[in-house]
Order: sequence, then structure tokens, then C-alpha cells
Amino acid sequence: MKINENFLTQEIDDSQVIVATGDAKFNGIVRSNKTAAEIVDLMQEETTRDEVIDKMCAKYDAPRKVIADDVDMVISTLRRIGALDE
Repeated sequence: MKINENFLTQEIDDSQVIVATGDAKFNGIVRSNKTAAEIVDLMQEETTRDEVIDKMCAKYDAPRKVIADDVDMVISTLRRIGALDE
């Protein structure tokens, strides 16, 4: 899976926004905190859920379950707005 080409990300202050462009059916903006932005950034290239979790676990000292829940929440949001190519 990876972020759909019809969605752009932009860093603004301490957050990231995801904006739909082109043929995207979603009409709006999603604002992400730093952790969610890092997850989205990892998904700019083709990857898997487990690869994203592994990379986040390598970076942060948190239980794998907590990180997996965060990754799943971001993936769920991206799916809901149509921002993932799977």
C-alpha cells in the first residue's frame, strides 16, 4: 500500500496536512500530528502495515501494540478518505 497520487502532504508548523487533488473523491484536508505524519511519510513509497510498524518500533521506545494501534488508526483514516492505493 502507499499514498494515492491524488493526495499531497505538506508540513505546516508542527503538523502535516493531507490535501486531496485531481480526481480524489475526498474534498477536504486532514491534519496529522507528528507521529501520524511520520507514518504517512513512510507510506509515500510502497510498503506494508508490518513494515511501517517495524520502522516505528525501531525509532520509538513504546510497546509494539501501542505503535500498531497508532498505525492502524492512521491507515483507517487514509482508507476512509480514499488516500491509499492497496
